[in-house]
Amino acid sequence: MQHICDCDVCREDLDLPALKWLVDSQELEREDRMSSHLIPVEMPAQLRKFAVYKLVPDTDGQHELSTLCKAANEGRSNSASVIGLTNVALGAALEIAREWRHSKNGNEIQAGRTLLKNHEMEYVPEDPRERRHEFKMPKSIAGVPSHMWMLKDLPEIAADLKACSWTSAGGSGRVTYETMGWLLERAESYVRSDSSAAQRAGKKFIATYRPAWEETGRLITEYLEEGAGQEPEELAVEPEEALPTVEARKWEKHRLNKFVDWDDRPSYFWFGGVVKDGAADPVGVLVSLTWRESEKGTNYLRDVDTNGVVATVHSMSQVWAAPVDPPGEVGEAAVDQDQDQEPEPTPEPAEKSSPRGPVPENWVWMAEEAHSATARAWWRRKVESWGR
Repeated sequence: MQHICDCDVCREDLDLPALKWLVDSQELEREDRMSSHLIPVEMPAQLRKFAVYKLVPDTDGQHELSTLCKAANEGRSNSASVIGLTNVALGAALEIAREWRHSKNGNEIQAGRTLLKNHEMEYVPEDPRERRHEFKMPKSIAGVPSHMWMLKDLPEIAADLKACSWTSAGGSGRVTYETMGWLLERAESYVRSDSSAAQRAGKKFIATYRPAWEETGRLITEYLEEGAGQEPEELAVEPEEALPTVEARKWEKHRLNKFVDWDDRPSYFWFGGVVKDGAADPVGVLVSLTWRESEKGTNYLRDVDTNGVVATVHSMSQVWAAPVDPPGEVGEAAVDQDQDQEPEPTPEPAEKSSPRGPVPENWVWMAEEAHSATARAWWRRKVESWGR
């Protein structure tokens, strides 16, 4: 049997049929490897089309993500589709999804949140330090927000916990190995509590989550020992390259009623705090605001990632804010920039497009503060009909 070498020198001696056989066999080998362990992933259309039309792969994971999405042959459909991804391809997709959580495009934000919610825990990272642990904490031991001051010297853990959901019913989320270790320490402190309910909850939390946390610790130790032979220069540079940089937002002062839409659809914007409380948070939180949740002019600003209430602010209050593009009304079609044709112009809300100017502030105030429900409803109808 003729031996075929793939080096540049031997390629010159190959005839064209042998060279084609070599290329085809290599491609088949790659396809067999990719299809041997595929994970069914419900891929949002926005992310799938990005992988097909815009992604320029520079890693194996990105290359496989692009190849598998193209093979699905879904074209420019705006519907989500189930696509088989390799583990590394899923990892590449999750990296994009995490970046999109800070996007100014509402469709990208929604697509990233959907992929992370449904498939983040299915990915097995090569570096065990990237593993995440999912937890639920009952209300009897979920006093974490009141202890955040303890984390002033541990900003990574503080940011991790801030992204979790904390309500009167308890807490839940997905955290890193270091953060889970901190939560286990908190649970141990409750085991020594005077409350029998807190003792039971602390013991159950430890029994439920410590085994997986300890297993991750063993994997991290083995991983670091295997990499101990690398050059010190590489080890010194690697953490700095792995950390993303987050630029401070360009905050503007706006009265909150600018973001109140008088219908059932939520509005979205980056929230950096209330102006009267001081300077804006450099990064802020992406929040949603729904008018129907408002009570006597006070609005609930909900974290888009956790759905938890991050602030309650009156409509007439000044806030630090940065606008975002709204998500599409039907799936991801409305803000799709991959269409062959230019989209039809979308009319602006009445407050912005009306030649009569913005809704009078006293109308907005009466719609929220009038003395009776009937009066408030009447003023709301006037606000909704403004500019028509």
